[in-house]
Amino acid sequence: MSLPMRIFTGTTSLDIVLVWLAAGAFLVGAIVNASGHPKIRAGFVRLGFPFWWCWVTAAFELATAVLLVAAGTRYIGIALGACIMLAAIAAIVRIRNYRELPPPFVFLLLLALAGVSGQV
Repeated sequence: MSLPMRIFTGTTSLDIVLVWLAAGAFLVGAIVNASGHPKIRAGFVRLGFPFWWCWVTAAFELATAVLLVAAGTRYIGIALGACIMLAAIAAIVRIRNYRELPPPFVFLLLLALAGVSGQV
């Protein structure tokens, strides 16, 4: 059976682990946001977004995860994921709730590590 797209296989084990770890983190984020749990929606409202923005974010995070693991699109995924996390950081800083900053910074770190590892 052949997949409709080639999956990123990396040049070293470290490349593979870093890319798949970043993709996994964004996939988990997409699942959590797509759940639409009342606490998730309330968090988006507290950040100044409409309650339904959790589903938009989930779609962007899912797209990031797919782009990270699809061969030849890793850097597009990194750019999309970085935009998502920078928007989250800006929203958190705007309301001065600095305790919520570590998760987006961890996601940015994962993206940076995936970006500097090996070839596309």
